[in-house]
Amino acid sequence: MEAVYFFDPGLKIGETLKNSDIVEKFKCGNMGGMRRSKTTDTLVIVSDNTKGIYHDKWIGGILHYTGIGKNGDQDINWVQNATLAGCGHNGVDVHLFEVIDEGEYVYCGLIELVDEPYAGTQPGEDGNSRKVWMFPIRPVPDNDVKKPPMFVFKDMEDFKNRGGDVDAQYMKALAEKR
Repeated sequence: MEAVYFFDPGLKIGETLKNSDIVEKFKCGNMGGMRRSKTTDTLVIVSDNTKGIYHDKWIGGILHYTGIGKNGDQDINWVQNATLAGCGHNGVDVHLFEVIDEGEYVYCGLIELVDEPYAGTQPGEDGNSRKVWMFPIRPVPDNDVKKPPMFVFKDMEDFKNRGGDVDAQYMKALAEKR
Protein backbone atom coordinates (compact mmCIF):
# COMPACT_ATOMS: atom_id res chain seq x y z
CA MET A 1 0.00 0.00 0.00
CA GLU A 2 1.37 3.42 -0.99
CA ALA A 3 1.83 5.93 1.81
CA VAL A 4 -0.40 9.01 1.89
CA TYR A 5 1.16 12.25 3.09
CA PHE A 6 -0.85 15.09 4.57
CA PHE A 7 1.41 18.03 5.45
CA ASP A 8 3.10 19.99 2.65
CA PRO A 9 5.73 22.40 3.97
CA GLY A 10 6.10 24.00 0.53
CA LEU A 11 9.81 23.18 0.29
CA LYS A 12 11.90 22.04 -2.66
CA ILE A 13 14.31 19.12 -2.30
CA GLY A 14 17.78 20.57 -1.70
CA GLU A 15 16.44 23.88 -0.34
CA THR A 16 18.58 25.25 2.52
CA LEU A 17 16.88 26.64 5.62
CA LYS A 18 17.91 28.06 8.97
CA ASN A 19 16.81 26.37 12.17
CA SER A 20 14.26 29.14 12.81
CA ASP A 21 12.69 28.48 9.38
CA ILE A 22 12.15 24.81 10.30
CA VAL A 23 10.52 25.80 13.59
CA GLU A 24 8.21 28.24 11.80
CA LYS A 25 7.23 25.90 8.92
CA PHE A 26 6.75 22.71 10.90
CA LYS A 27 5.61 24.22 14.24
CA CYS A 28 8.18 22.08 16.07
CA GLY A 29 10.86 22.63 18.70
CA ASN A 30 14.17 24.26 17.86
CA MET A 31 16.55 21.66 19.32
CA GLY A 32 17.45 18.04 18.84
CA GLY A 33 17.65 15.59 16.00
CA MET A 34 14.01 14.47 16.31
CA ARG A 35 11.36 17.18 16.58
CA ARG A 36 7.72 16.15 16.84
CA SER A 37 4.92 18.55 15.97
CA LYS A 38 1.39 17.63 16.96
CA THR A 39 0.15 20.76 15.13
CA THR A 40 1.36 19.58 11.70
CA ASP A 41 1.39 15.87 12.64
CA THR A 42 5.01 15.61 11.53
CA LEU A 43 8.35 14.44 12.83
CA VAL A 44 11.34 16.45 11.63
CA ILE A 45 14.57 14.47 11.80
CA VAL A 46 17.95 16.13 11.43
CA SER A 47 21.12 14.30 10.47
CA ASP A 48 23.67 16.83 11.72
CA ASN A 49 27.18 16.05 10.55
CA THR A 50 28.72 19.06 12.32
CA LYS A 51 28.31 17.99 15.95
CA GLY A 52 29.81 14.51 16.14
CA ILE A 53 27.25 13.16 18.61
CA TYR A 54 25.54 10.67 16.29
CA HIS A 55 27.09 8.58 13.54
CA ASP A 56 24.60 8.39 10.67
CA LYS A 57 25.71 6.79 7.40
CA TRP A 58 24.37 6.57 3.83
CA ILE A 59 24.80 3.00 2.58
CA GLY A 60 23.47 2.15 -0.88
CA GLY A 61 21.09 5.14 -0.90
CA ILE A 62 19.71 4.34 2.55
CA LEU A 63 20.44 6.56 5.54
CA HIS A 64 21.13 4.57 8.69
CA TYR A 65 19.86 7.21 11.11
CA THR A 66 20.74 7.08 14.82
CA GLY A 67 17.87 7.24 17.32
CA ILE A 68 17.37 9.77 20.11
CA GLY A 69 19.36 9.75 23.36
CA LYS A 70 22.87 11.15 23.90
CA ASN A 71 24.11 8.94 26.76
CA GLY A 72 23.34 5.44 28.00
CA ASP A 73 21.48 2.79 26.06
CA GLN A 74 18.72 4.05 23.79
CA ASP A 75 15.19 2.67 24.08
CA ILE A 76 13.23 1.92 20.89
CA ASN A 77 9.98 2.70 22.74
CA TRP A 78 11.12 6.07 24.10
CA VAL A 79 9.53 9.26 22.72
CA GLN A 80 10.46 9.91 19.08
CA ASN A 81 12.29 6.61 18.58
CA ALA A 82 8.83 5.03 18.87
CA THR A 83 7.35 7.64 16.50
CA LEU A 84 10.00 6.98 13.85
CA ALA A 85 9.73 3.20 14.30
CA GLY A 86 5.98 3.49 13.68
CA CYS A 87 6.13 5.77 10.65
CA GLY A 88 4.15 4.45 7.74
CA HIS A 89 1.26 3.37 9.93
CA ASN A 90 0.95 5.97 12.70
CA GLY A 91 -0.18 8.89 10.53
CA VAL A 92 2.94 10.97 11.19
CA ASP A 93 4.79 12.39 8.16
CA VAL A 94 8.57 12.30 8.65
CA HIS A 95 10.75 14.95 6.98
CA LEU A 96 14.55 14.75 6.79
CA PHE A 97 17.08 17.57 6.93
CA GLU A 98 20.84 17.09 6.53
CA VAL A 99 23.36 19.51 8.08
CA ILE A 100 26.74 19.40 6.36
CA ASP A 101 27.74 23.02 6.96
CA GLU A 102 26.94 24.39 10.42
CA GLY A 103 23.62 26.23 10.60
CA GLU A 104 22.51 25.17 7.10
CA TYR A 105 19.67 22.64 7.06
CA VAL A 106 19.26 21.00 3.64
CA TYR A 107 15.76 19.63 3.01
CA CYS A 108 15.88 16.02 1.82
CA GLY A 109 12.11 15.50 1.72
CA LEU A 110 9.77 12.94 3.19
CA ILE A 111 11.27 9.64 4.25
CA GLU A 112 10.12 6.07 4.66
CA LEU A 113 11.45 3.34 6.90
CA VAL A 114 12.78 0.67 4.51
CA ASP A 115 13.58 -2.04 7.04
CA GLU A 116 13.19 -2.81 10.73
CA PRO A 117 15.23 -0.63 13.11
CA TYR A 118 18.27 -2.48 14.46
CA ALA A 119 20.57 -2.13 17.46
CA GLY A 120 24.11 -0.84 17.02
CA THR A 121 26.91 0.45 19.25
CA GLN A 122 28.22 4.02 19.34
CA PRO A 123 29.95 6.22 21.88
CA GLY A 124 27.67 8.54 23.81
CA GLU A 125 28.29 12.24 24.29
CA ASP A 126 30.11 11.19 27.48
CA GLY A 127 32.44 8.91 25.45
CA ASN A 128 31.05 5.67 26.90
CA SER A 129 29.97 2.90 24.54
CA ARG A 130 26.22 2.31 24.46
CA LYS A 131 23.44 0.60 22.50
CA VAL A 132 21.79 2.83 19.89
CA TRP A 133 18.87 2.25 17.56
CA MET A 134 19.55 2.65 13.86
CA PHE A 135 16.68 3.43 11.49
CA PRO A 136 17.21 2.51 7.82
CA ILE A 137 15.37 5.28 5.95
CA ARG A 138 15.31 6.81 2.50
CA PRO A 139 13.75 9.87 0.91
CA VAL A 140 10.48 9.38 -0.98
CA PRO A 141 10.90 9.77 -3.87
CA ASP A 142 14.62 9.04 -3.89
CA ASN A 143 16.73 12.08 -4.76
CA ASP A 144 20.31 13.22 -5.16
CA VAL A 145 20.35 15.80 -2.39
CA LYS A 146 23.84 16.69 -1.13
CA LYS A 147 25.23 14.14 1.31
CA PRO A 148 28.43 14.20 3.41
CA PRO A 149 31.04 12.35 1.29
CA MET A 150 32.78 10.78 4.30
CA PHE A 151 29.57 8.97 5.26
CA VAL A 152 28.40 7.80 1.81
CA PHE A 153 29.04 4.19 0.83
CA LYS A 154 28.03 2.43 -2.40
CA ASP A 155 26.75 -0.65 -0.59
CA MET A 156 27.32 -2.73 2.55
CA GLU A 157 30.48 -4.27 1.07
CA ASP A 158 31.92 -0.78 0.48
CA PHE A 159 31.00 0.16 4.06
CA LYS A 160 32.73 -2.97 5.42
CA ASN A 161 35.87 -2.16 3.38
CA ARG A 162 36.09 1.60 4.02
CA GLY A 163 33.84 2.34 6.97
CA GLY A 164 35.68 0.65 9.81
CA ASP A 165 37.34 3.78 11.16
CA VAL A 166 35.14 6.46 9.56
CA ASP A 167 33.81 7.57 12.95
CA ALA A 168 37.35 8.06 14.30
CA GLN A 169 38.33 9.95 11.12
CA TYR A 170 35.26 12.13 11.50
CA MET A 171 35.96 12.96 15.16
CA LYS A 172 39.55 13.86 14.23
CA ALA A 173 38.36 16.14 11.40
CA LEU A 174 35.87 17.84 13.76
CA ALA A 175 38.59 18.41 16.37
CA GLU A 176 40.86 19.96 13.73
CA LYS A 177 38.06 22.36 12.66
CA ARG A 178 37.62 23.63 16.23
